[in-house]
Amino acid sequence: MKKVVFALISLLLVCFHSLQAQTKVFKEVGEDISTQIKAITQDNALVGYLAFTRLEKADADSFNYRITIMDENLHDIGTVNFRQENLELQAVSFEQNVLCLGYVQSPLAGGESVRNMKDYRKAQESATASHILVQFINLDGKVINTYYKEVNLKTAALTRKVIGYLRNGMQIRNIPISGFCLFYGDEMKQSLLVFDVRGALTHEQPIAVFDHFYLRASATDIYLLTKDDMRAPEGGYKLYVYDAKDLTAVNNFDLRDASDNWLKVLSFDNDPATGDAFIAGCIINPKRERQFITAIDYSYTPYLGLFTLDLGNPNKDMSANCSYWANGNFPGISGDGEFADKNFYVKYVTAFRDYSGNTIFAGTALVGNGFVGSAKYKLTDGVFVRQEASGNIILDNNIPCDETKTFGSAGILYELDKKDYYKVVNQDTRSNYMIIDDEANIYIYNVNGKKIMRTIPHKDGNVKINVYPAKEGHMMVSEYNRKEKYTRFSIEAL
Repeated sequence: MKKVVFALISLLLVCFHSLQAQTKVFKEVGEDISTQIKAITQDNALVGYLAFTRLEKADADSFNYRITIMDENLHDIGTVNFRQENLELQAVSFEQNVLCLGYVQSPLAGGESVRNMKDYRKAQESATASHILVQFINLDGKVINTYYKEVNLKTAALTRKVIGYLRNGMQIRNIPISGFCLFYGDEMKQSLLVFDVRGALTHEQPIAVFDHFYLRASATDIYLLTKDDMRAPEGGYKLYVYDAKDLTAVNNFDLRDASDNWLKVLSFDNDPATGDAFIAGCIINPKRERQFITAIDYSYTPYLGLFTLDLGNPNKDMSANCSYWANGNFPGISGDGEFADKNFYVKYVTAFRDYSGNTIFAGTALVGNGFVGSAKYKLTDGVFVRQEASGNIILDNNIPCDETKTFGSAGILYELDKKDYYKVVNQDTRSNYMIIDDEANIYIYNVNGKKIMRTIPHKDGNVKINVYPAKEGHMMVSEYNRKEKYTRFSIEAL
C-alpha cells in the first residue's frame, strides 16, 4: 500500500455534498461551524479520510460534534455524533476495524479570546488544566473506549487571542494486529503509550526531553527518532527502539556514520518493496555543520555524501549504505557535491525507496555563476539523485520547474526555495511518482518513466488549486473557488 506524508487541511464549512464518485464539495458560509479533514492511515498508508466537524454549542462548556468517515474515494461510510468540551483533532490511525483518534481538550484548543489581563490569566490557568483525549471507535460508529490524561499546554499570544498546543505535538501509529502506539509531549513531560485494539492502555514509557520526535511502528518494534538541535543544527538525531509488546528498550544510538559524522535525516519511511523502515539523508561535514543556510555555503561542502539506513526486521539485520562524493568516487560529481556537467548543486529535500533497491533523493538545483562574493545564483530544476545498493551515486534526472529570480551569495535557501515534494507509490505497477508543488505550478513526475505527466497551475481565474498524495497511484486535487466560496476535493489517477 502507498506510504505518504499527509497534511492537515482546515476549512470553515456548513455542509458537504457528494457530487459523483471520488469528488466532494465543501461550502463555506461562516465561522460557527468548522471542520478538520484528516487522512486515516494504517501501516503508514492511506486507507480513508475523516471529517471532524464542530457543530453548534451545546451549553456553556461543550459543543456538538460529528465525525464523518470516508473511504479512500471520499465516499461516506459512516457518521458518529457526540457532545464534548472544546476539542482539536490531532491524529488518526486505524487497526483491526477500530479508529483511534487523538485530541487536545482545552478552552485554548483553536484559541480563546482575551480582552484584558484577567482574561489572559484565566487562559494561562486553562493551559495547565487541559487534557489529551484518545477515542476508540468501531466501524459500527460506537465509541468503545476513551482515555484522558491531564496535560500542560504551551501558549502563544496572538492579537486578542491565546492559543494552546502540545509543545511536541501528538502522533499515533497502528501496531499491526495488536493495537496502537501514541506519542505526545507537553510543557512538562513526553510520553509513549501503547493501547490494545479495545482501547485499553497496556504500557506507558516516559521519554527524555528533545526538540523533535518522529514515530514509526511495526508488528515487533516501535521506533522513536529524536532530535536535539543543540548538538548539531541539522544533526543531533538519536533513534530509540522499543519492543512493541511491552515497550521494553531494545536499542538506542546516535545517527552518525563510521567516522562519527552526524547524519541529516530527510526521510523516515517504509520501503515499498519490503515494508521495512528506513532512514535516509545527507552525511554532514563536521567542519561545516553550522554553515548550510546560504547559497555560498553550498560551495564549501556542507555535506560529504548521502546515506540510507535499513532498519531491518526480525529476520534481517540493520544495515547502512554510505556514499561519499567528498572522495571523488563518482564520475560527474565533484568533491564538494556539485554535479559538474550540469553546473549545479542540489538542495536535498526528501528521499524514498524504489522497487529496485535504490534510494532516490529529491531536491532543487542551485545554479551559480561568477566569482565568490559577486556570484549570482538561482533555484531551478527539480532534481532526482539515485543511490544504488552498491553505494554508487548517479544523477537520475533533472526536470524544468519554476525558477527563482537571481540572488546573491547570502541568499537564504530555505526562504527562497518554494518547492515541496510529495511521493506517491503504485504497488500494482511498482511505480514511483513525485508531486512537485512549486510557486506557480504543480508538476506530476513519473520517476520510473523519467517524465512529467502533468503540469497544473495553482491559479485558474478565481480558483486556487492544490494537489496532495492520495490512495495508491492517485492524487487529491483541491480546488478553492474564492468567488463562490467553496472547496472541491477530487481523487484523480496519476
